[in-house]
Amino acid sequence: MKKLIDWLLKPGVLLTIGLLLMALLIWVEGPLLAFDGKEPLASAAARWTLILLMLGTVAAWRLWRLYQARRGNQQLAAAVSAPAPGAAESAAEVSLLGERMREALAVLRKAYPGWKMRGNYLYQLPWYMFVGAPGSGKTTALTHSGLQFPLADTIGAGAIGGVGGTRNCDWWFTDEAVLLDTAGRYTTQDSHAEADKAAWTGFLGLLKKYRRRRPVNGVIVAISVADLLQQGEAGRQTQAQAIRARIEELHEQLGLALPVYVVVTKSDLLAGFAEFFEPMGRDERAQVWGMTFALAADGSPAAALAAFPGEFAALEKQLQARVLERMQQERDLQRRALLYRFPQQFAGIGEVLGRFLHTAFEANRYKQPALLRGVYFTSGTQEGSPIDRVMAALASSFGLGRKVLTAGAGSGRSYFITRLLREVIFKEAGLAGPGQAAERRHRWLAWAGMAAAGVLALLLALALTVSYGRNQRLIAQSATAAADLRQLAAATPANGNALAVLPLLNAARALPAGYAERDDSVPWLNRMSLYQGAKLGDGAIAAYQRLLRSTLLPRIVASMEDALRRGDANNQDFLYETLRVYLMLGDHRHLDAASVQAWVEFDWRGGLPEATEAQRQQLLAHTAALLESADEAEPVALDAALVAQVRLTLASMPLPQRMYNRLKRQAGTTRLPAFSVNGALGRDGSGVFARSSSAPLSRGISGLYTVAGYRQVADLAWQAVADVARDNWVLDRQEASTAASGLDQMKAAVLQLYFADYISQWDAFLGDLRLVPLNSLDQAAQVANVLAGADSPLRALLQAAARETTLEGVRPGAASATVDKLVRDKFNAARKQLAAALGTEEAAPAEAAPLHPVDQHFAALHRLATGAAPTPLDQTLALIKDAALYFDAADSARRSGAPAPAADALTRLKRGADGQPAPLQTLLQNIDNAGSGLAQGSERARLNALWASSAQFCRDAIAGRYPLVRASQRDATADDFGKFFAPGGLMDDFFTRNLAPMVDMSGPQWRWRGNGGPAGISQDALDQFQRGAKLRDMWFAAGARQPSLRFDLKLLNADPALSQLTLDVDGQPLSLQSGQPARAVAMQLPSGKGNGQVRFEASPALRGDWHTEGPWAWLHLLDRATVEPLQGEHFRLNFALDGHPAVYELTASSVINPFRREAMEQFRCPATL
Repeated sequence: MKKLIDWLLKPGVLLTIGLLLMALLIWVEGPLLAFDGKEPLASAAARWTLILLMLGTVAAWRLWRLYQARRGNQQLAAAVSAPAPGAAESAAEVSLLGERMREALAVLRKAYPGWKMRGNYLYQLPWYMFVGAPGSGKTTALTHSGLQFPLADTIGAGAIGGVGGTRNCDWWFTDEAVLLDTAGRYTTQDSHAEADKAAWTGFLGLLKKYRRRRPVNGVIVAISVADLLQQGEAGRQTQAQAIRARIEELHEQLGLALPVYVVVTKSDLLAGFAEFFEPMGRDERAQVWGMTFALAADGSPAAALAAFPGEFAALEKQLQARVLERMQQERDLQRRALLYRFPQQFAGIGEVLGRFLHTAFEANRYKQPALLRGVYFTSGTQEGSPIDRVMAALASSFGLGRKVLTAGAGSGRSYFITRLLREVIFKEAGLAGPGQAAERRHRWLAWAGMAAAGVLALLLALALTVSYGRNQRLIAQSATAAADLRQLAAATPANGNALAVLPLLNAARALPAGYAERDDSVPWLNRMSLYQGAKLGDGAIAAYQRLLRSTLLPRIVASMEDALRRGDANNQDFLYETLRVYLMLGDHRHLDAASVQAWVEFDWRGGLPEATEAQRQQLLAHTAALLESADEAEPVALDAALVAQVRLTLASMPLPQRMYNRLKRQAGTTRLPAFSVNGALGRDGSGVFARSSSAPLSRGISGLYTVAGYRQVADLAWQAVADVARDNWVLDRQEASTAASGLDQMKAAVLQLYFADYISQWDAFLGDLRLVPLNSLDQAAQVANVLAGADSPLRALLQAAARETTLEGVRPGAASATVDKLVRDKFNAARKQLAAALGTEEAAPAEAAPLHPVDQHFAALHRLATGAAPTPLDQTLALIKDAALYFDAADSARRSGAPAPAADALTRLKRGADGQPAPLQTLLQNIDNAGSGLAQGSERARLNALWASSAQFCRDAIAGRYPLVRASQRDATADDFGKFFAPGGLMDDFFTRNLAPMVDMSGPQWRWRGNGGPAGISQDALDQFQRGAKLRDMWFAAGARQPSLRFDLKLLNADPALSQLTLDVDGQPLSLQSGQPARAVAMQLPSGKGNGQVRFEASPALRGDWHTEGPWAWLHLLDRATVEPLQGEHFRLNFALDGHPAVYELTASSVINPFRREAMEQFRCPATL
């Protein structure tokens, strides 16, 4: 079975099987192949032709390979026979090499006329090279190797290899390998170095040229026992280095890592060798004696060299194990002695051989390491005198004479060669690398080529099977999908919006090979002349189109009709577009698929809120498919009454307005650059300007309302007119009737609408501009300086606005002339036709509106920003510069704590803002308002800083204390009261220094002079200072620093039950005894007579405590009475002394007195101004 499998796996057998399978496949399956409806292999003749062509191609390829092999052998022979350039002696060397090669090849051709020997025979056999020193026994080993030499009988042994020495190089042709026996001088190169080296290099070049894949398969290094034992250390080193050099040259010249086999020849020169192995038979002598090293992963010889001592010791141990057996077999004493010493003789060469191997094969990082495979011991003939190193050493030690052993008679028997070559070296012919990878690739390619035919046949059969199966599945899927579609159609409601039919349309679109797959490429496995998708696809697409027209189209028409019925006369643009696309569906001559689809998408976005984005996209895809085939279907039957009604509604919009609306829509697609602050000023404007509407500065005026837009307005207007002319079928004759007044009048009307929008757009934009919020005087100064600077952004903005609003002298683009003529001709023709039909005369064109009302409207802006210097804008910028200087001065005053300077610059700026055009007026007002507020805020902050300490004193010493708060249990001290309210006190001094010049004190209530308080100080704060002044006048007469009072006090009547009543006011008694007349007593507080006490004394004695003391004792006592104001400075005091009434009359020294408590009780310490 194994032999059968091996035979079937032979390349030739596989190739034959593959060819037969391919021929069978062509004959059976060929008629099934079709291309574009043609069947090239339907006839038997065509199939026979293809089969014969295939067989002829394979035969030609095999013949070409045979020719290439023969030609390679011929080239190798010719190259070997050709003399190499160089010295004469080198040429002679190569000539001799060529002569020997020609002789060998000639005999080969005669002896083996078959195709194998004439073809690739020499390349199929492995080639091995013998290297070694002269006389190392290379040729002898080959002669007695036991190999078969096919040419020995023809050219004789002498021609194959001379025993007496190899002069040049001999080719040994065996039935298993070609062995190259090189001259020993090629190894040592010690006789004629240059000639030997040239011949050696030339020979390697020939090998590499004609055996590219693997010039040689290995190297056999021969070293004789005589060289190991008789040469000195220096000689052995020289020979080892020479061998190393030759191996390295092989690596470099041939580019291969070659396995190296070290063969120790002439082992019979070891004393006792012949006697020890004499009993061996032929088979035993053919075995291998030596060691084969394991293959290193990196190819390094280090492992082999390390293993050599152990392997050699194992061989020695084997010899020792056989010594006794051999001695027992031997009777001769002398031969017994030789047998006994032979293991020692063998052991004696171990160390020497080890050093030799290290010298020859030790790895060098700069060179390719040699692949040392093994060390082997052989003997070709037993000639020469054996070397007895053991006896020589003993004789030298004991001073005895050295005995020379008898030379061998030459038995002609070889030892340990045959199987070494056949079973070890030749078996490893594939180790030479990197040729191994190339050989493997070559074998794989050969296998692949031979298997390709069979695989191709199998693949073709499989492809046909797969194609058939897929098409069967496609047919089955189509049938199933069609059945499912019929069921889905039956379940789909007749009414409902487009979403109701979406599943049905999706299913129809996704039918196998249908509309969704119409542009998909068909896999080649689906074709193979069996594809049914085209037929199925045509039916599926037709079914899909029918469903679109029967389900989707009616719903789209219904949506349009509903929109027309619900149409708002105020949104005539949409109504017009709806009517336009509706009429397109009824007249395919005007059909514009993009317009219809755009309307449908707009309608579904608002009319199908429950639809997802994916569903809307699916519906749009179905709409596009519907419109693709619209020309092939019948037009939609339109509602004529609805069309007439909508046309009547649309007739209410003037034609110029419709044209202008269309112009604006067209302008939206031109991408005209818009005008904006950022666009005009770049980033410089963002630090100065802002928008009142909070819109970004990057947003501004539509590009339609710029000079660039105006240049295109004529073209856009004529395009709008052309569109209306092209679409006159939308409104039928209503459009033409409206246009009967003439094209020029329509153009003027459109431009008038455009100019009105132009003005309103710019008015809104300029009116929306303002300055950035000014949060500090420093920022206000910076912004004002920027506005008034040499590179003023205000000037740049106003000049840019003036340019964009100056349309006088700007001419439309040249393209408008052609459009103008075409549109004029078309409209004039329509106008004349309509006028003739109506029997009316053509009206003369109305006088055109002013060409450029924009310039008239913005004339003030143009005068401001343009003209010769100095312009009005220069004067305005000077005012802004003065305001900047004022802000700087006010800021400096704020930092130094000084009063703010007069705001005359802001006053002038405010007056200069009157009558200025937008946006300048607004910007100037921004500067004035913000600057005034900041200046006032700065001054107010300064005053508050000055007032802070006084305010704190007021809060600590006055606020919440008596007498300002009548119910307080804490009294303000007289000193604190005087320090704060006295003339020149804290309050009076602050008011006099900082506020008095700005206060009008002429009226009953103080008022700020001008239009408000300085720095925004409130009227309430001023009222407190006025109350403080009243308190000063009440308590501090004649500029006193302490509070004082003067008044007259008289007892008017008292309860008769009181026989005596005395009121002591700070040591000033007022007594009344029964029956005595009343009299007034002058009182003064403080009097200097008492200790600030006030008390009542009566007879009979009073039960209550009518005693008070302190600076406010008199006022505390009055708090227990009922004080009735009389006229002016007069007051009546009613006391109830333990139920006994006592009435006094108090006459103050002035009408400004503290007995009217309003001023004191209303006073509050101003925390801030």
